[in-house]
Amino acid sequence: MRHNKKFNHLGRTASHRKAMLANMASSLIQHKRITTTLAKAKALQVYVEPLLTKYTRVVRFSVIFKTKK
Repeated sequence: MRHNKKFNHLGRTASHRKAMLANMASSLIQHKRITTTLAKAKALQVYVEPLLTKYTRVVRFSVIFKTKK
């Protein structure tokens, strides 16, 4: 049974997977486009989208806060 096995392990240890996703995320943010496999892209999407959402909320809040002064 596949209970609690939501993410793809990508055939790597936890530390290697964490480092790889962090490096891919930073490359994606810097260069706005990277070339990778579909499986890695799907794993990276789960990793990066919450970061982008938090970033946009901070930017919106800072813009609103600056305009109210």
